[in-house]
Amino acid sequence: MVLHLLFPGIHAHFRNSLQAYTEKSWSLAHEDFLCSLECFFLAAVFSLLAAAVGSIEGQQDTLKQFLMYLHTMQQAAFSIGCVRRETKTQKKERIRKENERKWKEARRKAARDGRHEPCEKRPPWLLLPRHVCKGFDFWILTLKGDTFLSKRKNLLDSIAKAQIPTESVLGFDPAPSEHMRNDYLEKAQVVMSLLHLNQTLRWKWKNFLTKARIQRFKTLNETDPITLEPIKQPIFFHSFRQQKTYTFEAESFARNLHKKLTHNDGQLSLPQSPKNPYTNEEFTLSQLISLLEQTRKYGHSSWAIEAFVSSRYDIPSFSMIHSKPLRLNALRTTMANITSWEAIDILYDFIKSEHLYHKKVFPVQVYRWAVNHAPQEKRIESWRKLCIKYYETDILIEDAQTKEDLLNGISLKTLLFCSLPHELQVLRKLALKSKQQTEADGSSSSRDSESEG
Repeated sequence: MVLHLLFPGIHAHFRNSLQAYTEKSWSLAHEDFLCSLECFFLAAVFSLLAAAVGSIEGQQDTLKQFLMYLHTMQQAAFSIGCVRRETKTQKKERIRKENERKWKEARRKAARDGRHEPCEKRPPWLLLPRHVCKGFDFWILTLKGDTFLSKRKNLLDSIAKAQIPTESVLGFDPAPSEHMRNDYLEKAQVVMSLLHLNQTLRWKWKNFLTKARIQRFKTLNETDPITLEPIKQPIFFHSFRQQKTYTFEAESFARNLHKKLTHNDGQLSLPQSPKNPYTNEEFTLSQLISLLEQTRKYGHSSWAIEAFVSSRYDIPSFSMIHSKPLRLNALRTTMANITSWEAIDILYDFIKSEHLYHKKVFPVQVYRWAVNHAPQEKRIESWRKLCIKYYETDILIEDAQTKEDLLNGISLKTLLFCSLPHELQVLRKLALKSKQQTEADGSSSSRDSESEG
C-alpha cells in the first residue's frame, strides 16, 4: 500500500486508539485504517491534478472541483474494494467468536471459584452437567463408537473382558489385581448408568426441539385429499424439508395404504410403496411409522398393513415373506369381478386346459360366448369356483403328494362338465335367437316410422 510504504511508522501511532474505537481485532482495524488512508491519498492527488488543470484552463472554483473529485474517487475506491467493508456473515462470525471467548472466560472463572476444573474436551453428545460427570470424564470421553448402541456395546465388551482376565501379554487386562479389577467394574457400572441417563436426556431434548420446530410449520389442508370430505379422524405428518403439515382421514388413509400394498396385475402381485397424495413422493420411515401409529389409535388397520409393519416397512421383504397371501389376494380380487378381462382370460384358459387334459372336444364358440355374455349361468359359475380352488391349491399347498391328490379331485369334477356342454349350447342358441328377434323387431319398427312419416 502507498502510505504504508512511504511512512512505515504511521500506523503504529493509531493502533491502540483504532482498536479501542472500533472494538475490532487489530488486524481488521489496521487493514481498515490503511485502506481509508490510501483512498484519501488517491482522492487528494487526483483532486490536486484536477485543480491544476482547471487553473490552466482558467477555472477559479478549485474548492468545488476538489470536493467533487474527492467524492468520485471515494466511490470508485469503494466500488473496486479498496475500502474494506464488513459483510453480514463476517459480522456474525466476529460476534460469535467474541461471545464464545467471553463464555469460555466466564466458565474458567466459575471453575476457579468452584474449585474444580471444567470439562474442556466435552464431547458433543454429552448433555449431563459437569458436576455429574466429574470424576468419570476419562471413562465417558474414552467410549468408542459414534452411536449410543456402539458405545454401549464397547463398554459391555470391556466389562466382560475385565471379568474374565487373560494371562496373555497381548490380551486385554485393564486391572491386573483383584482390587483394581473390582474398582474398574464399579466405575464401569456407574459409567453405564450415566450413559443411559445421558441418552434419555438427549432423547427428551430432541423431542422438545422437534415439537418447537413443528409449531412453526404451515398446515396445508383441512379436507381429506382422497375422499375430498371434511376430516373427522385426523392424522398428521410433518415434512421438515418443505416445512409443512399434511392432514389425512385415518380410515381413508388405511384403505388407500391397503390398496397399494395389495396392488396386483391379474394373478401377479405388485405391492407399491406408500406415497404422499399431494406430492407423489414416498413417505420417509419416520413419517410412515407416525402415520400408522396414529391410524391404529382410531382402530383402522388390515392384514396387509400389519404384515408390512412386521416386515420392517420394507417392500421387497414384504413381497418375499408374504408372497402366498399376496398371490391369494390377487387371485380372489381378480376372480371376484367376473366381467373383467383378466378374470375372463383366466377362466377361459382354465376351461380349455381341462378339456385338453381330459382329451375332450373343446367347443370354442360356446365357451367364448358363455364367459363373455353369460357369466352368471350355473355351469359357468361352477367352472369359476373350480378355477379358484385349483389355483388356491397350487399357491397354498407345498407338499407334492398332497397337492397332486387335491388337483386330481378337482380334475374328476371338471371331467363331468367337459362331457356335458349341451346346456350351454342350448342356452347359446336361445340367446342368438332372441338377439335376432330383437334386431328384427327394431328394423320393422324403424320401417313403420318411416312409412308414417
